Amino acid sequence: MKIPEKILFSGLLIILAALTTGFISSHGKAARVSPQYEGEIVTKGLFKDVTVYRDERGMPHIYASSEHDLYMAVGYVSAQERLWQMDLIRRSTNGRLSEIFGKSFLPADILCRCLRITEKSKEILKNEDPEIIACMQAYADGVNAFISSAGKRLPLEFNLLSYSPELWRLEDIASIIGLMGWSLGSRNLTAELFNYQLVRQLGTEKASALIPDWRVPTDIIYPDFTIDDTLIARTRSFISLWDRVKDFGVTAFSGSNNWAVSGTRTETGKPLLSNDMHLTFTSPGIWLQMHQVIPGKLNVTGVLIPGEPFIVMGHNERIAWGMTNLMVDDVDLYTEKLNPENASQYLYNGEWKEMLHKTEIIRIKGEKPDTVVIRFTHRGPVISGLLDLSNLSPKIKWSGYDYLSGLRSLADISLSMKWAGYDNTSDEIRSIYLLDRAAGWNDFRFALRTFGSISQNFVYADTEGNIGLNAGGGIPIRKGNGIQIRNGDTDEYDWKGYVPFDQLPFSFNPQNGQVSSANNKTVSDEYPYFISQDFVAPYRINRIREMLAEKEIFTIEDFKRMINDQHSDFAELLTPHIIKLNERQDELTSAESRALTAFSGWDYEMNPEMTAPTILELFRISFKKNLLADELGDLFDGLYYMTSEYYIYKLLVNGPDEWVDNIKTPENETLDDIVLKSFKDCVKTLVKQYGKNPDRWQWGKVHTITFMHPIGSVKILGFFYKLNSEKFRIGGSDHTVSPYFSLKPGFEAGFGASVRQIFNLAEWDNSCSVIPGGESGIPRSEFYLSQVKTYLSGQFYKDHFSDEAVKNYTKHVLVLKPEKY
Repeated sequence: MKIPEKILFSGLLIILAALTTGFISSHGKAARVSPQYEGEIVTKGLFKDVTVYRDERGMPHIYASSEHDLYMAVGYVSAQERLWQMDLIRRSTNGRLSEIFGKSFLPADILCRCLRITEKSKEILKNEDPEIIACMQAYADGVNAFISSAGKRLPLEFNLLSYSPELWRLEDIASIIGLMGWSLGSRNLTAELFNYQLVRQLGTEKASALIPDWRVPTDIIYPDFTIDDTLIARTRSFISLWDRVKDFGVTAFSGSNNWAVSGTRTETGKPLLSNDMHLTFTSPGIWLQMHQVIPGKLNVTGVLIPGEPFIVMGHNERIAWGMTNLMVDDVDLYTEKLNPENASQYLYNGEWKEMLHKTEIIRIKGEKPDTVVIRFTHRGPVISGLLDLSNLSPKIKWSGYDYLSGLRSLADISLSMKWAGYDNTSDEIRSIYLLDRAAGWNDFRFALRTFGSISQNFVYADTEGNIGLNAGGGIPIRKGNGIQIRNGDTDEYDWKGYVPFDQLPFSFNPQNGQVSSANNKTVSDEYPYFISQDFVAPYRINRIREMLAEKEIFTIEDFKRMINDQHSDFAELLTPHIIKLNERQDELTSAESRALTAFSGWDYEMNPEMTAPTILELFRISFKKNLLADELGDLFDGLYYMTSEYYIYKLLVNGPDEWVDNIKTPENETLDDIVLKSFKDCVKTLVKQYGKNPDRWQWGKVHTITFMHPIGSVKILGFFYKLNSEKFRIGGSDHTVSPYFSLKPGFEAGFGASVRQIFNLAEWDNSCSVIPGGESGIPRSEFYLSQVKTYLSGQFYKDHFSDEAVKNYTKHVLVLKPEKY
């Protein structure tokens, strides 16, 4: 993410002033104040003392005597560690990034305001349980108590950007959930646009080979209906504005693994549960580890989202749970026919229906505010021909694209968007509050009933020995499926509600004593409702189930090995095709022959010390291009990631199909021919980028990771304030259970496991977890980026849960005390 130059300039001025006043030491460290971890802090609003024990990794174990005091302390401690991150997430939710980053973030703000998240949040709060509202208010009061007490000693980002945080509100808490839900939906839109172009260019039958798990439909193609490629490209550009927000680490559960085994398959006789969610790598990460205790009433530990009061994933005294993305298609696009006499009307069921116009005033740092008017049909916002641009600045440059000028040319063309997040049918706050207090399977399922806009597969285990897996989320009931852009002239393709909770897939105590999910296909084709076509290729789930079948009895050490596993089922499928090139040595150059030897005896581990993984990943790129680019043409550059990956998987499992031949050559190429050409292309790239010396081809030398602060890309700020981690060599890939991968060019990993959790239901104190960054978002803190090396080495921290363990392993004790009158 490129930060505007104004921020760089202001940061330089601050550094210059700091150097002249001695504010920064000669070693370049910012002499900012770390959060107070010891002693006492008087906090207005508390009724009784609250004790915060921090362990060796800085995880707070918060002990309070009431829900009010507990959640007020949770708010205070969260703000101590992550206030700027909380404000950044809130601004992303509200579409207010331009206020601190300038005009280049205006398009992203417009997109976020289209989502109307704050409006939905206010509606949910009107009907929320008063007990939950009271807890949320206590949390907000705690955040605000910290803001008030901090004064000018705010986190350094506020000073660098020259602004102060506003007070925390209830709708801020509710809105963060909505933003997490949207980060799942944006993926569906990208797929839908690609699928439309694919079908139009190649026809239904040919295109179906590339669309994952798509049973060829007959009711989605309208011969007299076309959408201009320019509109598609610009609509995709609009959707991709979300990438600017994702770069901040504001994203939901895009990928994940989880599994559990029952007590019949452990040495203790009680279940083991593993959970890891795959998100963007940033510093700080999206999760805040925390343990919340009200003696005799509540004891829950795990991770929460900064800005939210409740534990999202973890365990209490009776149950443990985790999540993976269900991959639901909960976003659809519709064509809307506008009235040529009145562009504020659209055709619906034979009548012209008025659009809702919503005026948004967006403040921009250093400039006058801009005003935009967003149009809404009954389904959602019109995202093409989006705005009344009369009051906007004439040009805004973003990624080399004259964004607003482009939209002006689309004023008479209309695509609207339907998203599950617009409906007031979900209440994730209630669900999480109840999960924290659930005592068994029935309580667990009752809590999931209102988990709607963030659809997940919830893994479950309890101290009675039960295990389970339950889908939770809003699966739209629609005609056909949501793969293609629909005709919006009638209500034919409008959603008819959501699948009732009791009809969502679940598994409870299966005979084999195990459950697992990894973003793979959820149910068989006999399931009566369409969930998605966007499931990932099943490399991770196959490997998980392979490991679960390797032995009958498991220990927590087995689970640690499994969650760190970097064996690749993808490599195991693909490598034999490459090794077969030994039969064509006379067609290989010396460099190609040398590269081929790397696969001899390879065990398919994506080990950072080996060269085979590097060659495999470069081959994967050229292989995909040589298989698909000839027929896709310009569409190849916009190839949807999951589409291409699923196609390669089907090809390796089922054998060659009609896509294998290069239609631009007179020859009829075989799969072996494509493999040869791809290998030659791969080695050419390998030598060009990394040289002829095979020692430079090691996977860990080209596959690296750096945990970046959102403003750490401004190098001088990153250097002086120590915002970023060093660069590390890593193994793995997107097709291994322990994932490190990038969807952008190059092998700098940007995604992976955002937390690793293993819960031992026989002895909670013998559970363990780790996050990839650190507990604190304050660069000066001893807990900033403090878990990186533990995480990268595949190690864990003990999750201290009993009172005895918490106190025995305490490093710092802080007491929050009520103000005395």
